[in-house]
Amino acid sequence: MQSKNGFKASANAENTRAIPGAVFNFLSMGHETEGRQALMRIVVNRGSEPPAHTHSREGESYFIIKGSIRYTVGDQILTVNEGEFVYLPKDVPHKFEIQTEQAEVLMWLSPAGLDQWFWDNSTPAPDGAALPSPAGPPPAHVIEHFVSSLREYGVEMS
Repeated sequence: MQSKNGFKASANAENTRAIPGAVFNFLSMGHETEGRQALMRIVVNRGSEPPAHTHSREGESYFIIKGSIRYTVGDQILTVNEGEFVYLPKDVPHKFEIQTEQAEVLMWLSPAGLDQWFWDNSTPAPDGAALPSPAGPPPAHVIEHFVSSLREYGVEMS
């Protein structure tokens, strides 16, 4: 049954979580929007970007609050700066490279689902700080966990 109630959200200690090199504020998640969408504010450090990958279930949209990010979307290269928006369609390989020391973005997933992966694979960060970025590539067992768990959410690493 569709809810008739709206809601509002802001960053707080309960919805702030971190991974190495990034901190997330989960502003809306699929369980709050009947699976229609999820919205996260993310502050991510340069060097913490994932490898190229493809989503089979959701499109991703980003609004750049601070910084600059170069997205490779299929054969396109799009440099997206503060105040600009980019859409990454599902089933198209993509990657991104942060051009500044740090970037702050709003990430919108539609439909929701992958937001739960980010929640499950992050840790509470009530202080709003990202976990330290590893020196060098992650250990093989960490990479394998991410690859296999992301596959369950329809994401294939290139």
